[in-house]
Amino acid sequence: MPHSLRRSIFRSLALAALLIALPAAAQTPSDESLNRLIDLQNLPAQLRTAVPAATDFTNQEINRQINSNTRLSPEQRAALQRASEQYISGMNREVFQSEELLNQMREISRDAMRQTYTQEEVDAMITFYHTPAGQSVLNKQGDLTKTMMPPMMRLISQRYEQVSQRLTPQFRREVNRIRREAGRTEPPRHSSRGKRR
Repeated sequence: MPHSLRRSIFRSLALAALLIALPAAAQTPSDESLNRLIDLQNLPAQLRTAVPAATDFTNQEINRQINSNTRLSPEQRAALQRASEQYISGMNREVFQSEELLNQMREISRDAMRQTYTQEEVDAMITFYHTPAGQSVLNKQGDLTKTMMPPMMRLISQRYEQVSQRLTPQFRREVNRIRREAGRTEPPRHSSRGKRR
């Protein structure tokens, strides 16, 4: 068999394989299927379950900082704690109960899923979430987040504090060095005050 014929056959087979694989290739999920998946995931309910965990952690961090301030009287500490709890509660209520925010989050979720999942994967998730086990998993997502969030946030906060203690002095030295260099390169400022003519 001549070499050119073999090459033509090989190219034809490769093209045929490619054409056969096209329908099986990653197909972008439809908006309709993504909307079904988002509805099944019940984002508002997940937020209502997860937000208290974030709120509790934020309150704990603020209270820790308030309690570590030795210049405050016990009455001032209590007043600051009440004020911060009211502030955080009001913020969460207005932010997370906003229909506009939920619609924007749905849009963000839909775009992210469209970029991440194939139609086949979305269909598989929809099928799974329609089952009793899938519904159970979805119902537990908020509880999982609520359980995980405080220890994870504490861990991250502690780690930031440790790293900050190590890196902040180095950062301050660098900032001071840059300021000193900037001061040397600035043109002298001339003042017209005090000059005699």
